[in-house]
Amino acid sequence: MRIDITADAARFLDDVQPFLHGDPLRHTVIATALVNRINGRSGGMVTQFVSVRDAAGTVVGLAQCTNGAAYLGELPAQSISAVADAFRARDIALRSVEGDDADAVAFAAHWSKTVGGTYREKFSVRLFRLGTLLVPGAPGTPRQATLDDVAVCIAMTENFGVEADVRHRLDETAVRRRIEAGSSWLWEHDGQPVTLVARQAAVLGWARIGPVYTPPRFRGNGFASALTATVAGRIRAEGADACLFTDLANPTSNKIYQRIGFEPVRDFVHYTLTA
Repeated sequence: MRIDITADAARFLDDVQPFLHGDPLRHTVIATALVNRINGRSGGMVTQFVSVRDAAGTVVGLAQCTNGAAYLGELPAQSISAVADAFRARDIALRSVEGDDADAVAFAAHWSKTVGGTYREKFSVRLFRLGTLLVPGAPGTPRQATLDDVAVCIAMTENFGVEADVRHRLDETAVRRRIEAGSSWLWEHDGQPVTLVARQAAVLGWARIGPVYTPPRFRGNGFASALTATVAGRIRAEGADACLFTDLANPTSNKIYQRIGFEPVRDFVHYTLTA
């Protein structure tokens, strides 16, 4: 078994495409990170991509690390400790790991034992895929963001990050490029943007929606449901399938997404790591 780590997204994508084709929905986070890096939409985020190869050199597992946050794709059970050791050998300081519960806890336990630290569960998320779409009504109208909305998109994205405790921050260049790519949408009511819904580019037939953010004073009006459904419908019209993640501790978001047609696929757990 061989563990390879690289920051060369284009080369990595070429190498692992056959593996990604096996379950592109399962690997939507890694696939999206690759495309965003290649297209210059990653902002200031630095990502290392990991492949696990068997004795014949065939890719049998994937992972990545962005700014100290490890994310585990499908991995052979016997490779998990080796992936953790490979990060440590590169002097990559990890602060968290996320993945399938069994894999994530095995990784966290091995890492903590190796570095003499601790780990604890922080949150769990559920991956959903779009089934039969229902577009609900809400006061106002949807529109794609324009470059005049850069400040609004940055503010909503940063506020989402604060509420969700997400450390990754997009710089202005990345936000502009995503707007130019048509991936940022706003719901407008009474001439004011009241909800942001972003989407990722379609990769291997899947486009992930997120983040979705409505400022507290505008919540409870159905804006997020209506705009998410609108964006999901646009993805479908382009010939791709839509998916998204929800925080399992947030019953509201889990309910509204299922009401507009999203169906649960699988859960993932996030562990914080301390040295």
